[in-house]
Amino acid sequence: MKYNELLKKELIYLGEVYGKNNFGNAYAQPNEPRNSSLIFGKVNYSFQRDSWSVIEKDDKYSERIRKIHPNVQTKDASILEMQSSNSSDALAMNIFCHPKIKKWKGISNLFEVENISTIEFGFEAKVLKKNQKQVTEDKTEVDVLLNNSIIIECKLTENDFVLREKFIVESYNDFKNIFHKDKLPQTETHYDNYQLIRNILAANQYNARFILICDIRRPDLARHFYQTIRCIKDEYLELRTNCEIIYWQDVAQVVGLDLQIFLKYKYGIY
Repeated sequence: MKYNELLKKELIYLGEVYGKNNFGNAYAQPNEPRNSSLIFGKVNYSFQRDSWSVIEKDDKYSERIRKIHPNVQTKDASILEMQSSNSSDALAMNIFCHPKIKKWKGISNLFEVENISTIEFGFEAKVLKKNQKQVTEDKTEVDVLLNNSIIIECKLTENDFVLREKFIVESYNDFKNIFHKDKLPQTETHYDNYQLIRNILAANQYNARFILICDIRRPDLARHFYQTIRCIKDEYLELRTNCEIIYWQDVAQVVGLDLQIFLKYKYGIY
């Protein structure tokens, strides 16, 4: 069984225990099968209490949680993506929306900044590309932008970093300058790890760092990351060294006790 499938099963089990203990028998959507995820009965069930109180009061955060779940079995258009036990966006918001996030020195040390000044979800980076000899901007959604200088991609149970047609990837302005394209994982027609490539290009363009946050139970994602990073040319050594992995488990070690307990019992992250 693949690592992501094993993690999905674990999150379903943990979600059932967490849901029953906190919300009674109506903790989940009754008509949604649990073959790949657990869909909580309400979106706030996915969130730690203090983080949810911050989300409720912030218009941008509240708008973000209203994203519709695209893959529910019952095709119920009222079910939100962050009601899923698998949602990496919900996990990220549980952590970065906590009211004490900027006070935890361990978080600042982990991300190698003096302090956490700004946090933005769903930042639209505009990566330059050539389109019929004209330079255009390709909007690339960044999961979390920290301090306007750290681009963060968040993963939990996602399969991979997506295949993309070679002609699309090669249309980005700096792709051929930055990468040994012959060394990248690929098929005859597609490059693998497109999301990583795109984030690295964004980090270069914005003079930012790039961090992948994923689960230590997903060594396959870590392998894809390092397969991609090693293809950055030596001329871009600073960019290569500005790309790194932080595991959710690393984050859990440096947050407050209330959030630590939540992450352990809902996600098995500790």
